[in-house]
Amino acid sequence: MCHRPLADAPETQYCLVRDGELIATSFKPSPDPDGGEWLPIVNIDNQPYDAATTWRLKPLPLRLNGKSVERVYPVVPKSMEHA
Repeated sequence: MCHRPLADAPETQYCLVRDGELIATSFKPSPDPDGGEWLPIVNIDNQPYDAATTWRLKPLPLRLNGKSVERVYPVVPKSMEHA
């Protein structure tokens, strides 16, 4: 998988995690009175992306991976009429 920054996001997005459950997202995390932890969201392509030959589809649901939350974008080949 290919980690990449989100081109149009000027700052890191975070996800509030409580007991392994994804609760909320924010660009400006604040302390959680219920003991949750704000973890960074990492954007990942599921395979290398090339604008000339592939499409990047809408992301899959967020998933927890250790001390980060992943947003995975499926990348699929363009058909021959689009390449």
